[in-house]
Amino acid sequence: MNEKIDLYLRIKNDIQHLIETGAYLEGEALPSVRKIAMDLGVNPNTVMKSYQLLETDGLIEIIPKKGAYVKSFQSKPTSELSILDPMINKLKENHNNDEIIKHIKALLGGKKND
Repeated sequence: MNEKIDLYLRIKNDIQHLIETGAYLEGEALPSVRKIAMDLGVNPNTVMKSYQLLETDGLIEIIPKKGAYVKSFQSKPTSELSILDPMINKLKENHNNDEIIKHIKALLGGKKND
């Protein structure tokens, strides 16, 4: 029985890693339970248990008869800093990293930027 527990946790952890690294984006549908089960050669119930854990953790939303979708990272407290990513990426279009870092350090230190 430990083998099955390990398997659904491994599947859950693998999918979680893909979500956290941006392989799946907010609002994007995950592959169906049936497809993952067939690809991995496992019982669909094993994959469903992994999806349920991901939903409990707030990473995905399961919509009956539609599928599982990645939720906003803002709903997960451990990744609050990820809300800065789009802003920083936009800044990188017109500024170099040193300028951005200098400005952020000034903001954090309470000093005015030059």
